[in-house]
Amino acid sequence: MMFSWYGSPVGSVPGNRDESSLRGGFVFRSTSALLAIFLVVAVLPGDGPPLAASPAADELVALAKSGGKPLIADFGLGFCMQCKKQAETLKEIGEAYGDKVILRMVNVGKEQALTSQYEVELIPTLVFFDAAGKVVLKKVGPMGYDEIRKQLSRMGVR
Repeated sequence: MMFSWYGSPVGSVPGNRDESSLRGGFVFRSTSALLAIFLVVAVLPGDGPPLAASPAADELVALAKSGGKPLIADFGLGFCMQCKKQAETLKEIGEAYGDKVILRMVNVGKEQALTSQYEVELIPTLVFFDAAGKVVLKKVGPMGYDEIRKQLSRMGVR
């Protein structure tokens, strides 16, 4: 792995400068360095969107079963822009469907056991549970309003 800072390569052979090291700024020469930075940022706790608080590991299934309603678990972080947009969409879904569906925000920084249990690697991730508590769909990346409505329709929610 090699980094450059304002044109002075660190760990390179003297005189062996490429165009990217001369532009200035911080240049990553390895995807593992970018991944390490992402992982550090991704595990920092943040404020969740205005949905219900993060549940415990088995609470999602129990909540869906006890309520007898489908549940959407939104895995994300409060400072992630895509997560914020997803939370706004879910808020609209909550307003449209009322008590026909249960919505829960799972803060991946605080609920690491739950995040691991559902193998969430990227955020936002939505996990749809049916009324029996079975995972019906796991969608990585943001979902739009219409896409969520179609999924809920397939699950029998009108």
